[in-house]
Amino acid sequence: MPDASAPADRWRQSLLELTGNETAASDWRRNRYAFAHRLGAALAGGEGTNPGTSGSVLYGIWLNWGLIYVGQTGEAQRRLRDLAVGESHHLANTFPPEIWSRVVVIEWPRLQAASAVIERSSAPVVGLALEHRLQASLSPLVNASRRTAEGGWRSVDWAKSRSRGARAGVEIDELFKSVRMVWELAEAWDPGGEGVLPEACRVVFPADLLQTSTVRAVRFPDRDR
Repeated sequence: MPDASAPADRWRQSLLELTGNETAASDWRRNRYAFAHRLGAALAGGEGTNPGTSGSVLYGIWLNWGLIYVGQTGEAQRRLRDLAVGESHHLANTFPPEIWSRVVVIEWPRLQAASAVIERSSAPVVGLALEHRLQASLSPLVNASRRTAEGGWRSVDWAKSRSRGARAGVEIDELFKSVRMVWELAEAWDPGGEGVLPEACRVVFPADLLQTSTVRAVRFPDRDR
């Protein structure tokens, strides 16, 4: 019999309660998408006085204990809005956005050191190079291993990678230093503090966008009675 006190069993029981009948399941789906939409809009911008993010970006996702994912895209509007929905991104299927503590988005082409690097190469290749170097230096949990066909995991050996990003990564030292400076500022930034974020950076705290009062739970009767 499952241990009702174990976190995984409490998680499963909570989902059973939240989807216990058709009405509750419909509400659960609507509420989750409403939250994901709010988060995607906050990340991508372009609404109200919040300027939109477009083109190439780097992004990082944290849980309460630390960084779990580093990614990049050349289609910021589409990718950032989809990130929390999870339709084309695996991350939200394992670590739902409701538990993300911080998301950082950096529009790296706006940094001063970016223009010369892009001229020598191209924005898509530079984006891959920056992603590789950030992943290799920070080793986020999700990026640090890959699934295997046998149902297990294998560690990523960053030093042996022959990907396009790895090959181009040796040519972006100055830009990478600039990105790391912005990244570290964003990772430590407290909206209630005195620090100021660079214009090329956006930090979103998903918990601020949660509206838990709209979620209904349907409780099952005690099956042991």
